[in-house]
Amino acid sequence: MNIFAELGLSKPTILALEECEFVEPTEIQSKSIPLVLAGKDIMASAMTGSGKTAAYVLPIIELLKAHNPKPRVLVLVPTRELALQVESQVTRFGKNSKLRTVTLYGGTGYEKQNRLLRRGVDVIVATPGRLLDCVERRTADLTGIEILVLDEADRLLDMGFMPQVRRVVSQIPKKRQTLMLSATIDRRIEQLAGDLLTNPTRVQSVNKQVEPSAIEQKFFHVNEFGKDALLLKLIQESEMDSVLVFTRTRRKAAWVKDRLRDAQIQAEEIHGDISQSQREKTLKRYRDGLFPVLVATDVAARGLDIPSISHVVNYDLPETPEDYVHRIGRTGRAGRSGIAYSFVGENQRYLVRDIEKVVGRQLDEHSQLHNKTAARPMSRHRKPFKPAARRR
Repeated sequence: MNIFAELGLSKPTILALEECEFVEPTEIQSKSIPLVLAGKDIMASAMTGSGKTAAYVLPIIELLKAHNPKPRVLVLVPTRELALQVESQVTRFGKNSKLRTVTLYGGTGYEKQNRLLRRGVDVIVATPGRLLDCVERRTADLTGIEILVLDEADRLLDMGFMPQVRRVVSQIPKKRQTLMLSATIDRRIEQLAGDLLTNPTRVQSVNKQVEPSAIEQKFFHVNEFGKDALLLKLIQESEMDSVLVFTRTRRKAAWVKDRLRDAQIQAEEIHGDISQSQREKTLKRYRDGLFPVLVATDVAARGLDIPSISHVVNYDLPETPEDYVHRIGRTGRAGRSGIAYSFVGENQRYLVRDIEKVVGRQLDEHSQLHNKTAARPMSRHRKPFKPAARRR
């Protein structure tokens, strides 16, 4: 018997899960699914890679057996990438229920989104700003919402979306089920839960350490001028079939992509200055293995679900340990192993200590691969890089 069936999921949903090779629920799924099916409000804490999206998507699919003229579920997310990930899971796991879903996010035209809204949808997945635009244009009707989900509530707070979230909440029925999910639960999250949830059940993984166990984590001491050469050597000398490189700024992402291309390594970039349609095309090509290196700002750290990523490189360390966890969580997914490299400057040792406290272990420290070559600039005349065969 499929273990998911013991949680109360129906045969059509179980069949969809089996097609995706999901046979055993994660801890957050085991705890959350029965509660959501029972109509409870929940405040769930789970880190990246824990399966928290499916923890609410799966029971929602079960609760939406009949179609209504108006949307019944609203999922609010902080980024376009997460919106697309949520929509993807609703589509995959709800394929036998024929649910109608629309994603609403900025950076793209209204026409397609409005057309789907007019046809009728069961689930709206949206960023707060674009959703409010649609409400004001009277293309999105929230008066029939029965379930509200705040996914990555901590990120919604950090990105300043809370005034917009509260405006959205004022448009939906007070009698509803509310689910709040967050990587961390602090005083701000608890206050928000007190305002929006009714007698919520708190769900939290027993393991409070957030270190992804399948990920090998290493850091290199390197000055700013040596990063390009070290990155090149890592890519050329390690068995990397799909690499995600993180930078702090859009300008640095473009710089790193250009330096990799100078070295005849196929690379693309995604960040806030890239149009949404171009970002989606780039991500699809990356998923399909058409180029080996994707350079990104933190816009891709959450909501980017590509199981085949073998390596994450923190060209620039993030500002917080939590962002570090979200970044490296892009590898080591779906039961695969993963490796994360981080470049650390002399004045950033304190960040390593903070990260070690959060992940609950000491990171492996490495000197530069070869001191004579680590500071050598990337050349346009190197042999083209050929990635290893991508693991499926």
